[in-house]
Formats: sequence, structure tokens, C-alpha cells
Amino acid sequence: MSIKEQVTPEQWKLLFNAPSAASTFVSTASGGGLEMVKELFSASKFMQEMAAKSGGSGYGKVVDDLLASVKGMSFNDAKENTIKYQSKDIASVRTEMKQIVADAAAVVASMPESEGFKRWILDMAREVAETKTGGFLGVGGTSVIDEKEQAALEELAAMLGV
Repeated sequence: MSIKEQVTPEQWKLLFNAPSAASTFVSTASGGGLEMVKELFSASKFMQEMAAKSGGSGYGKVVDDLLASVKGMSFNDAKENTIKYQSKDIASVRTEMKQIVADAAAVVASMPESEGFKRWILDMAREVAETKTGGFLGVGGTSVIDEKEQAALEELAAMLGV
């Protein structure tokens, strides 16, 4: 039985949105719009690489099932399962994103290999923070995690207990 079959539709929405919520939470900690786009593209690439690995992602059955479900999803299904944020200002949206991650972690808490899900979320967020940003036309950028992104990563790690 896949992860999607083990949870309610609302819980599935949380699990589906947790990776992007964690990535966006870190991405919005600092930087401008172009940097955020680069960082979120990095998160997407990270998910694609995990889904393409033969023998699984290395994060356990929960993540493998989630990636397999997402991989086979139509655009309309993805759109239907995407949580729309209620807030309009960035601070409130970041609070909503963090809550989605916390709620998703609670959904998988009783499942075997839930720690793998939490590590995966945090590793993806770290990948976002390490994305090369700044510079001009791709020259001179850095992949250093700044203080605000580091604080966001630490906040996620503490919340997830990882």
C-alpha cells in the first residue's frame, strides 16, 4: 500500500506540499526574487534526482512512495493538491509554510522510517540554501549559506527534531 493510500486526502496534501514549503521557507529568508527562483529550481532538481535513483532515494519507504506518487501525477492533480496560502505578507506566508512542514512531519511521525522523511525535507532545504546566488549573469555568485538562511535551516531542524 502506497503512502497516498495510508493517509487522508488532507494529510496527503500536507505531505505533497511539505517539500516545497520547506524549500520556500528557507528561500524567502533572504535574497531577492531571482535568487528565490534559482533556489526553488534547485529543490526541484533535488527531488528529480531522488526520484530517478535506482534502489530508492535512500530516505526510506515514505519518501520513495511520495516521490513515486508525485512522479506519476498529472498537472491537474498537482494543481488540485497544491495548498494555496491565505496570507498576503511574506512573514505570514513563511509562518504558513513552516506549519505545513510541521503538520506533514506529524502525519508521518507514527510511520516506519519517518526520520528519513524529516532528513529528506531538511536536506532539500539545505540544498536550496547552498544554491549559488548573486553575481552577474552567473559570474561571481556564491553558494555560501547566509545567516538568515542558516537560521531558517536551524528553525526547521529544531521543529523536525533532526
